[in-house]
Amino acid sequence: MSGLLIAFEGGDGAGKSTQAAILEDTLRQQGLRTLLLREPGSTTVGDYLREYLVAKQPISSLAELLLFEASRAELVRERIVPATEEGTVVICDRFAGSTVAYQGYGRGIDLETIDTLNDIATQGRYPDLTLLIDVDPLVGLGRINSRLLQLALPIGDAPDRFEDEELAFHDRVRRGFLRQAEANAKSWRQIEGNRSVDEVSSAIWKEVCSLLTDHRIQSENA
Repeated sequence: MSGLLIAFEGGDGAGKSTQAAILEDTLRQQGLRTLLLREPGSTTVGDYLREYLVAKQPISSLAELLLFEASRAELVRERIVPATEEGTVVICDRFAGSTVAYQGYGRGIDLETIDTLNDIATQGRYPDLTLLIDVDPLVGLGRINSRLLQLALPIGDAPDRFEDEELAFHDRVRRGFLRQAEANAKSWRQIEGNRSVDEVSSAIWKEVCSLLTDHRIQSENA
């Protein structure tokens, strides 16, 4: 039985990583085989590229785009395709939607070019469900600053090049995510992220249950 690919998308500080981990744990408790991945990363090549991509090192927008696509191509070939062919539910913290939002709407790279590169890198394997956790950029960046304070780091000293961008950039990124959700209503679900972790995870679980029912995926305990 073919598995599923579920992607989490959203701006910085939206809570994607937290919710992806919660969903994986919930699915495992239901007896389903799962695999949690992140972009960029989760392969030798991806982890190598991630170190440079999130660091505050000089890089052109086009080079940034191509490195993300290279990481994605390896992730799809090495991890996603084999896992879904074995019937695994793959959960990915970011996927192609982030490239459209960040490099397209955020950096201003031509969207048709990004779509073409995404098609190549993904081999046409797009998520069966994309969960967009939507928060106002001010809220998301505020959460990041709170974490920095907890780590005794100065506000504005975020190690991630994207977290360190100006507010206008994050506003454009959010607009990019919302437009994708509107244009892909069959596979994207917008989740209100300005709520407690439990409330957000409950809303996500409702959408995932619907997906599992549609694909007739049953747990090993059923």
